[in-house]
Amino acid sequence: MEENYLNQYIDDFFGMVKLYDDQKGHCYKDLLQATVKAFLDNENENNAYEVYETFFMIYQITSEDKSETEPGEIGVIDEPNTLLDLVKIMREYEERTGPLIEKQRDHFIHSVNVFILGLAIYSQNKHYRDAFRHYVKKSPYKKYYRINDEFSHEEFLYRWGIAALFHDIGYPVEIIGKQMKKFINDGIKSISNSYDVETAIDFKDFNEFNLIRRLNPTFGDTYWKEYPEAKFVDLFKPTDIMAFKLSLDFPELNVTQVQKHLNNFVNIMGDGGFIDHGFFSSILVLNSYGYLIQKYSKSQEFFFYPIVDSASAILLHNYYGNVLRKDPFKLGNLHPLRNPLAFLLILCDELQEWNRQPLGVKDKEKSRVNEFNIKINDDLIGVEYIVNSGALGLGFSQNKEKFLDDVLSLRSVFRWGLSILTDVRHKNIIREMERREVSTPTVLLRNVEQLAKIVHEDYVKKQKEKGKTVKIEKFEELSPELKMSNVRQAKSISTKLALIGCEMAPIDDVRKEYELSHDEKIDLAIYEHEDWCEEKWANGWVYGPDRDDENKIHPDLVEWVDYRYIDEEEAKKIEPQLSYEEKVKDINAIENIPLLLKEIDMKIVMSKLRLLTLEKHRFYGENEETIAFDDLPYYVKFINFKQTDVLIKSLSELGYNIVSCDDPSDAVKVFNEDQILYLAKRDHAEWYNNKMNLGWEWGPEKTDKTNPNLVEWDNLTDEVKILDMKTFEYLPKLCDNVGLKIVKN
Repeated sequence: MEENYLNQYIDDFFGMVKLYDDQKGHCYKDLLQATVKAFLDNENENNAYEVYETFFMIYQITSEDKSETEPGEIGVIDEPNTLLDLVKIMREYEERTGPLIEKQRDHFIHSVNVFILGLAIYSQNKHYRDAFRHYVKKSPYKKYYRINDEFSHEEFLYRWGIAALFHDIGYPVEIIGKQMKKFINDGIKSISNSYDVETAIDFKDFNEFNLIRRLNPTFGDTYWKEYPEAKFVDLFKPTDIMAFKLSLDFPELNVTQVQKHLNNFVNIMGDGGFIDHGFFSSILVLNSYGYLIQKYSKSQEFFFYPIVDSASAILLHNYYGNVLRKDPFKLGNLHPLRNPLAFLLILCDELQEWNRQPLGVKDKEKSRVNEFNIKINDDLIGVEYIVNSGALGLGFSQNKEKFLDDVLSLRSVFRWGLSILTDVRHKNIIREMERREVSTPTVLLRNVEQLAKIVHEDYVKKQKEKGKTVKIEKFEELSPELKMSNVRQAKSISTKLALIGCEMAPIDDVRKEYELSHDEKIDLAIYEHEDWCEEKWANGWVYGPDRDDENKIHPDLVEWVDYRYIDEEEAKKIEPQLSYEEKVKDINAIENIPLLLKEIDMKIVMSKLRLLTLEKHRFYGENEETIAFDDLPYYVKFINFKQTDVLIKSLSELGYNIVSCDDPSDAVKVFNEDQILYLAKRDHAEWYNNKMNLGWEWGPEKTDKTNPNLVEWDNLTDEVKILDMKTFEYLPKLCDNVGLKIVKN
């Protein structure tokens, strides 16, 4: 698949749809189409909000009848738009809380992309359009949008817009739960890994939340007349409304059983340690629209059909696969004739991966889809994800296909089904080791303070050697900001060393002093520059071609372009970028670290992590033809360091820790077969992902970029599995060889 037809599909949709209000002389369709096209040209938060705002202004519920207001005629000048207020709250909450959560991706821009993808599918697939039209027309609701008394595509636009744009509106509830879980677990794990705590949100007033404000006591009477069997349903209670709606769509469901499950779902989530944000999103939609429709005396039918339809789709986008497909309900694959909006929302929500900004700590460490191609027609839907750097993990495309095949009746709409491909396009040979993945030792404050003073003294000395004047020579007389700048540089030394498997040690440590390689110096210099930039930005500095300390403008707040991993001609096109002279300064600062450490009687040595990495590599080399560690490509050394770091975490998950041999705890001498298998599988999965992140592929022979073992664990040969497991069988001995031992937590 080579082309992305999405823009054409959107043009097709707006070419087929006509808005009822536009017959009165308005041009609402043009406004919505313009905002959607602007978003497709530049997917950012501002353009995403324009789509939300335009849609919810077109379909805003107010005291006036907008369709009867001619252009130029003054009606209601200002009316609060509570639906847009919900959107703003979700957007702000997600932006500000992302760094406090391990796993969270953007839902604000994502929802607009889901909306647009649904429009594209509707415009290109007649089977789905027919299913939606049939679903609406078979309902008792006869006030659906018409053009010249014919069914109008606007009915889809309206219902789908609410479902797609609001399907994640309750996500802040899930954010709160994740925040609490991360805080509690990070806190107790810092004390001991043996703690195992589950957290949950307790909704003491859920019944108050699960309630539509009663402004009109007769609200719902028309619905009861149409469905006398719904007399037991509380039509001011969202969960009751949706339970009855699901029983209409799926007659095999016992409405009382579903009603009981939904009313108790908050407790079920608490007991299970999860949060279904779709559940809360659907309730918020019914709360909002139920209140507004009563307030402005709009038709009850308008609420109990299109709005409840959209809300139930929002509920089902998680609830169908996670609950209704399982015991005790055991529904089959979702057919679009049962609930076309839910069918489309599950499909689009799962497929929409491109340009999803990672917000959570763990998600920022992962690769993501940068671009995509899509092809849709009456027979198939094909999506190709394009990844510019990294890999999406084992079986990413296959897992999506399997999930959608298991939940949806795809071939009822697409005769040839669904095809998902992933195209990894690497720009660099190496994907740098992430700083946040490195376990950095905490340096004593007195050493940091000493180093900070020495850093400043060294700076003063070098400036004088260049014949330059230094305004403040004594560290004690520096401003707080400049003192902290020196402290930052001093503290970062231990992190820099940890990145290459080294650490600071007393000068009399038995380990040999380590000399940094050329590549290590450059990589740590890049780290130093990026660290310095982050410090400046945090203090209000910005880039400018000319330095202006008073207004906090600096010409060096630019990218360090690494010429080792990019074509030189391409690199020269990047502007602005850090100059060669400034790069040399940062490299010199790294080369100066050993001298600075000697001033406080310390030196650079290989960390125990690196020593264990070398020992593992040596052991593996004795059992299979492998080149010496020092001769490995630089990025392969990084892979090995990362694998050892993961090994330590895997041991922690099994209740073990690696300590120095002088620790008084009893050493573990042997692991059982299950533990060895667990460690070997984890180690192989880490190796696989790191290789994929660097652009490697499977191949029958070992080359610079292929490896026959680049497969999932279950597909490895028995010979390779045995060798991998043998490494962990001998792990206690390998640790002992480098002055370490494994102990029980």
